[in-house]
Amino acid sequence: MNKQPSTPADKRRPAGRRTRLVATALGVSALLAVGGVAWASGLKYSGSDAPAAQDSTVGASAQPGTASPDSAGAAAAQTGSGTPAPGSGTPTPGSAPTPSAAAGVPAAAKPSGPPEVDPAPVDRKGKSDQELAAIAQPTAAPVDLTAKKAVKGGVTATITEMTAVQGVATGIGEVAGPAVRFKITVVNATATPLSLDRALVDVSYGKDDAPASQLSGPDPVAFPASVAAGASGAGVFVFAVPLEARDTVKIHFNLEAETPIATFAGRAPAGTKP
Repeated sequence: MNKQPSTPADKRRPAGRRTRLVATALGVSALLAVGGVAWASGLKYSGSDAPAAQDSTVGASAQPGTASPDSAGAAAAQTGSGTPAPGSGTPTPGSAPTPSAAAGVPAAAKPSGPPEVDPAPVDRKGKSDQELAAIAQPTAAPVDLTAKKAVKGGVTATITEMTAVQGVATGIGEVAGPAVRFKITVVNATATPLSLDRALVDVSYGKDDAPASQLSGPDPVAFPASVAAGASGAGVFVFAVPLEARDTVKIHFNLEAETPIATFAGRAPAGTKP
């Protein structure tokens, strides 16, 4: 067999193959070196830096008044900044969280504003009878049936007795039946006599404030014509009130046309007998 002569290209092939092998070996060595360095760095971080970071975190959370990173982040997410949101339920140092804050429920708002004030007396000076007739007499804010009510300066009224009775009907249009009997005591703490000859009493009941009918008995007592300075006077009244309407009863005491009407509201005694 005749051997063909070698060409220049055939001479370059072994040299190129050796070059590629050497380059590949160098690349693998470099990769192994980089991997070894990264592995050694990881061991160094886990053995030294991690405990330090953990200790610093614990130390920060143990300091009073310092929020943990988690709580600060949550608060920042609520307000859109790094400042914890007011009312977020995060307790201040030295205080326990309220049940509403712990449950995420806002605390009930406290009533605000000034207390209700009674209306001013009617000014009758310089007004004709027609003008006065067109002015509605004001009514004071209701108080409890057992409360003392200031009617005007130095004058108070109080319901001092209240019982359930069987009403007696002797007048025209009266109907006997279950009724409420009560006493109103008026105290005059002024320096002048107090006239009660124009004082009026009426009663309403139920959600619709239905008017109650006044009855002749048992044993009513009219107000005295006047009460001396520093003294008191009382009147006893009987009004028919249905048994099923005793939960909401209002007693109105009208001392005079110029003075706001005093109102006592509450639950009246049940039954038809004392």
